[in-house]
Amino acid sequence: MSQLAEFTGNHPFLVMLFLIAAFLFFWTVLKEQSSQLKTISTDQLTRLVNQQNAVLVDTRSAEQFQAGHIVNAVNIPANEIDQATKKLPKGKKRPVVVYCQVGRTSMKACQQLEKQGFEQIFNLKGGLNAWVNDKLPLSKA
Repeated sequence: MSQLAEFTGNHPFLVMLFLIAAFLFFWTVLKEQSSQLKTISTDQLTRLVNQQNAVLVDTRSAEQFQAGHIVNAVNIPANEIDQATKKLPKGKKRPVVVYCQVGRTSMKACQQLEKQGFEQIFNLKGGLNAWVNDKLPLSKA
């Protein structure tokens, strides 16, 4: 215990950096857990679509969407997500699964959909890359 006190006294800058990093880490974890947004796997996505008729939203560009997308997905590029209520089927209680290429852009889109009043919003973990890695089918239109 005396070594810890001695280290703290000799290296206050390092101790302060450690405390700030620890605080930021725990704050991020708590923020993610308090959010109503859920991340789902490809298996969970297929169950949601089959059992609850979930709506799929692809937030990639139109060109990327044309190159290949999950069957029955609706293309709403991330920069147009604020107009999602016009492009999605009526009813904000129906599950909505949002995906992009890797899962980061779609998380922001999920937050915007949440602000628009959608109740069940899910983000595909790993995005379309995870879908392709699991050797699941793509539709090209």
